[in-house]
Amino acid sequence: MSASSAFPVLAPGGTASDAGGPARAASRLASARVTVPLLALCLVPGIWALVASSNAFGTAVVSPLATVKEIHSQWSVLWLNAQPTLYATLIGVAVLLGITALGALVVAMVPRITPALAALSVVVGTLPLIVLTPILSLFIARGRPLVATVCVLAGLVPVAAMLSGMARVGERGRDELGALYGTSRLRWWRFVGFWQTVPVLDIGIRAMIPYCFVGSIVAEWSGASSSFGLGEVMTNALFSYEPPLLWATITLAAVGSLALLAVASVAMYPFRRMVR
Repeated sequence: MSASSAFPVLAPGGTASDAGGPARAASRLASARVTVPLLALCLVPGIWALVASSNAFGTAVVSPLATVKEIHSQWSVLWLNAQPTLYATLIGVAVLLGITALGALVVAMVPRITPALAALSVVVGTLPLIVLTPILSLFIARGRPLVATVCVLAGLVPVAAMLSGMARVGERGRDELGALYGTSRLRWWRFVGFWQTVPVLDIGIRAMIPYCFVGSIVAEWSGASSSFGLGEVMTNALFSYEPPLLWATITLAAVGSLALLAVASVAMYPFRRMVR
């Protein structure tokens, strides 16, 4: 056997040429995670501006510049209506985080319920919130309680899927290593299983929080709110034919959803760092 086949090829600096492979791959992956969202944020306004300038839809599509001006001129109205939407979203997120914490413990102790959780996510996901909101208004008072309820129902879809994934990932290795040391399910979950599920938990939380915000807006748009909310502004602007205000509200909702996604990403960063 030749020396070249027995040992890695050395680079001119004296290090193995393949030693930096994993590091370079990780660097490219981290760069892609930043570059792709930035390109999307730049591409969407560009396409929006082209469509608006083409006049293909007449005055129904307002340019990004005109939308920003509308946000500035109507900021007091938009912020007044954004507050109840955010408040209902925070209530829904708090409830769903409690459900997630309790559900994670349940799936750790009883992993056999995983198929039921998967089925629940499918059933809840197929329920149209626009139809469900008027039905719930027969039992729940319109306003913040109903908006928060619909928000929770919207967030149950990613939560159920997340718990289903956590149940499968958390059990990984328990039949071998856990059985070797006679570890109970609770102890395994505390020291091994939970940390294995952090990537699933990270994706689920980052999906759930913006989903709740969108769910609150849909609830308001479909009649859950009694007077205020971004969904109410969208409805009024649509039926009174005020495209600038409508696009301003939609843009503010999109920015709010991205901001909540950023908050969720920052909140989960310590957990991601601990399991690297």
